[in-house]
Amino acid sequence: MQRPKQRPRLRLARARVMVPPMQAALDRQLFTERLRIVPVTPALAQAARAGAGVFTDALGAAAPADWARSSLGLVAQSGTEAPMRAIAIHQYEGQVIGDVRFEPSPRAAREFELGYSIAQSRRRQGYAAEAAGAVLDWLFAEAGADCVIAGCDKENIASVRTLRRLGFWLDSNPGTTLWWLITPALRAEALLR
Repeated sequence: MQRPKQRPRLRLARARVMVPPMQAALDRQLFTERLRIVPVTPALAQAARAGAGVFTDALGAAAPADWARSSLGLVAQSGTEAPMRAIAIHQYEGQVIGDVRFEPSPRAAREFELGYSIAQSRRRQGYAAEAAGAVLDWLFAEAGADCVIAGCDKENIASVRTLRRLGFWLDSNPGTTLWWLITPALRAEALLR
């Protein structure tokens, strides 16, 4: 009995693409003209769980009551080893201005979702764009992001303006949420304006 002829095996060469590694952990403070942006470490998240007083002592900055009521609980939940939230502090006044959240998106590799919250008393002064812009620049330059998305309520005109100012483009608008995206090229173009 004769064996059936076997097909010769083809060896396919796999192209190797060098992709810089993702570094989603913000491991240092960022600085802008007015702000110091501090990553939420596990110790800082633990302090937030202990209450506003313990949190402000650990942070070394006062937190406005309106911001603490709306955001301190979210900061308390952020205690992973790889910080994905940061607190924006006014450099000269020592006051918390708000926070910025940045986390890997479940939609695609090398994509992050960005969110921010600014104390009510500090809104309409450019702080959201300043804090989120510093985090965006870090995401593109050091964290390996190819794209960042952000969502906002279609009635939130202030956030629409902020996202446009940062260089985001409208991607989709299912229901009441507008979804925006930005790439390194779009961010670079926005910085030239």
